[in-house]
Amino acid sequence: MHQLLVECPSIYEMLPNIDFDWKKKPEIQVWRKQSKDGETSVELESYDPGASVNLFEEALKSNELSYNGKTVPLPFNSAILKWAAGTREIINKTQVPNGISFYNIYGTSFDTPFDVCYGSESSPINELSEICHSNPEYSFVDGDGTVPTESSKADNLDPVERIGVRGSHRGLLNNDEVFEHIQNWLGVSPKNKKHSKTSKVMDVHFSRPVEEKNCSQY
Repeated sequence: MHQLLVECPSIYEMLPNIDFDWKKKPEIQVWRKQSKDGETSVELESYDPGASVNLFEEALKSNELSYNGKTVPLPFNSAILKWAAGTREIINKTQVPNGISFYNIYGTSFDTPFDVCYGSESSPINELSEICHSNPEYSFVDGDGTVPTESSKADNLDPVERIGVRGSHRGLLNNDEVFEHIQNWLGVSPKNKKHSKTSKVMDVHFSRPVEEKNCSQY
């Protein structure tokens, strides 16, 4: 988490959309050590997309970056989060102009991280700040290894065609099947098949079963 804040501030724009109608909302789970009345217990806390902001604020409140002999505070930045929310709102309202055909090709068949879990029942987290430098466990869903299929298909732009291709996030850029679809849509394929303006939206999903792991088991 600390590294992402330093190297990828756009992470704020990639947080789960709290307004999206997920089949199952992604969660952050944390095994926490609790002490009460002199007794210690371990509990599994869960944070959905809406509650995760509170988790980030608490975990990063004392986060710092050491640079050139100086220490720079690097807490969770609510201002950037607000800008990111504004950007997302604009994107959600965006529509393809009349006369423009939109197509969506998305990657499938790769295990893609979805839920994340910090700590374990046998080795719980004491302070939330510890998760900044902890290696979590993930549960996985179908996708391109980076973006879940459910998210990739949610373009909200009424495409002429929406096609799933077995391929990784970057691998799609060098995928023969992807180029064949593009050539076909442009009317330059060997068979010279041109798409019709009345084409129906189509979901073609080539996938293999993906084993989903329950984070709470770790």
